[in-house]
Amino acid sequence: MKASLPVVVFADVDEAFLAGQSSPAPPNIEEMLAREQVTLVLSSSMTRAELDACQQMLGIRCPFICESGAAVLVPHQHFPFDVPRDRDLPGYHVIEFGRLYSEVVTVLHRTAARLEVPVIGFSDLSVEQVANERGLSLSHARLAKLREYDEPFRLVNVTPDAHNRLWRGLRGAGLTRTYDGYFEHVGAPIDKGLGVNVLSSLYRRAFGPLIAVGLSSVNNSVALRYSVKWPFIAEPAAAMPGTLSGPRISRVHMDTDRAAWVETILHLADRARERRQPRVSAVG
Repeated sequence: MKASLPVVVFADVDEAFLAGQSSPAPPNIEEMLAREQVTLVLSSSMTRAELDACQQMLGIRCPFICESGAAVLVPHQHFPFDVPRDRDLPGYHVIEFGRLYSEVVTVLHRTAARLEVPVIGFSDLSVEQVANERGLSLSHARLAKLREYDEPFRLVNVTPDAHNRLWRGLRGAGLTRTYDGYFEHVGAPIDKGLGVNVLSSLYRRAFGPLIAVGLSSVNNSVALRYSVKWPFIAEPAAAMPGTLSGPRISRVHMDTDRAAWVETILHLADRARERRQPRVSAVG
């Protein structure tokens, strides 16, 4: 018999949904998750519009964390109580931690010009150029350009000195860097764990005791790993050492097929439930 405690899985989906996958998601995911008492919260460097599309693709409607922790989106009436928020959008309450996109872009270009380190950001690129640089479809590239908090960019002439000078200047201007595997991102210094902690509190208020699980790639979401009790790191099978990578952190094989990805989410929920069970000492 399965444990009755609900599980909330905070899953970093940059590599699962930005890697040019074409495999369709399995049908009835929402029913599968509900049957197993699992809630799937997507977390990503992607925009609100991109993650909304990911949820439609998966057939789920849950809270998600966009732009590397800059905002938490909670569907209206998802919780049986009023959700504290900064603003409302059609269909969502928004809890914001990031800085306005227009301010971030202005500071990036002003700092780059002052330091004579030319940069090219998403705001400088057309939809077609974003699609080509990122290997995205035009429809996906349109959603990727709808930034609200941070700016993906690259240096025109990459040298260690230019890179270091730019990042020192941006840190002095109150901005910080993240990396999604393709572009550097600049935005407000945000702990991605803030969104995880807020949503965990809301779910505990709604459900009572639960198990919070974090799934991140090797290179992303370090904060996510340390904001949950049961963190997992996703790696290709060839890179798996088969050992723990740190206190409480287990490595798991993450297939690039989306159907297999969903199965892994359910498997992690089961593993977390099993690990949570108290050990029974042998007697005699």
